[in-house]
Amino acid sequence: MPADREKGPVNNPSGGNQHRSQPLLKQHPELPQWIQKYIDDGVKQADMPQAFLEEHAITIGLRSIERIVKKHDLRTSRHSGLTDVEKGAAILAITQEDPLARWGGRKIKEKLSLQSVHIPRKFIDDLRAVLDRDASNMRKPGAKKVHTRGLWSAGPNEEWCVDGHEKILPSMGIAVWGIVDKYARHELNLWALPDSRQADIPPALYLREIRARGGMPLQTTSDKGSETAYILNSLGDARQIYLPDLELETVPAHLSVKSVYNITRERGWRPIWEKELANVKYAYESGKMASGFHPEDFIHKGVALWLWAKITQLRLDDIKRENARHHVRYQKGKLLPTGGRHGEFYSRPDKWGGRDQLVPVDLAVIDHLIEKYTPDRLFQFGTDEMVDLCEGLYQALGSPAVSAVNGWAVFTAMIGQLPGTNQVE
Repeated sequence: MPADREKGPVNNPSGGNQHRSQPLLKQHPELPQWIQKYIDDGVKQADMPQAFLEEHAITIGLRSIERIVKKHDLRTSRHSGLTDVEKGAAILAITQEDPLARWGGRKIKEKLSLQSVHIPRKFIDDLRAVLDRDASNMRKPGAKKVHTRGLWSAGPNEEWCVDGHEKILPSMGIAVWGIVDKYARHELNLWALPDSRQADIPPALYLREIRARGGMPLQTTSDKGSETAYILNSLGDARQIYLPDLELETVPAHLSVKSVYNITRERGWRPIWEKELANVKYAYESGKMASGFHPEDFIHKGVALWLWAKITQLRLDDIKRENARHHVRYQKGKLLPTGGRHGEFYSRPDKWGGRDQLVPVDLAVIDHLIEKYTPDRLFQFGTDEMVDLCEGLYQALGSPAVSAVNGWAVFTAMIGQLPGTNQVE
């Protein structure tokens, strides 16, 4: 047998080859940051090579991604870089925003991922079972089903489901209006509004979403509310202009149905209310007296409305981001896509056999319609004078980050900024 040879220097220490003039990391030093963002967004490592090719025009193999993850100590659930104590602290910190204990382990994991904190779901479930066993055991969802067959759609932008939600409105003076795509179950947009029943609000918001997407869906579904009148009158005319070959009698541009049959939108509202907005409302109701809030005081009422509307919109923005990253487990019997993220279903429908149905439109015309249908103070909570006052008080505090956890503390500090006021009595 030949004698063992002593290892010498590697033949190709630079990592380059005949296909690439220099190592990939030298060409793209941002690779570790991009990979970490993919991890935070819930993209599986096996899917990253395709994502890099489509989004960055970079050819990279799975093995190279794995090496970069290991070499640069990127944060994953398996290698979070946290001790068990730090993991527990992170879980307790995020669940301060869930005083009603409505979040399950997967939702907490997804929320932590937005902060680039990755903790195994089993660790989260085990910790919550120890800290609050009753809350852990009561998470047994059930629902009465009105529909008798599965939902189906040919692709994103075939049908947008729109509706307003007012459970948060009576006590806080805040309504919510949203648009969700049926195929992807993707929250296209969610808005906090002082009123969602004003007749010109639905078209003003709907047209804004058309502008943002660069086109309109084949069909829109809403509840049978008087506020849908403008949509009914305008959608048919618009689609006939931009898609004249599709008869309105065959596929109506708009459908008005009973609320219980607006299934995609109603399914979306339930977790938004039960797991998110109910917590906001609870924080609002439980803390307002301790903060010194006097609802009969004009200034107090105006500051509280302005601030909690801001908190609600920030929570809605988080919900949109989380929805796009949420991974839907594979379900063999479902007609809509499963085994991926809502954002992927919408942006890459071909991967699940879908096809984008967006109808391109003249954006100059849409801009004109937005100007025509947008009411005054669409997103404004309070009079011009009150809004100016609130913005000044907020900026005087250094524009701190706000959430349902610290909302009343910030309110107290804002009131304390008023001339002649040291603290809220």
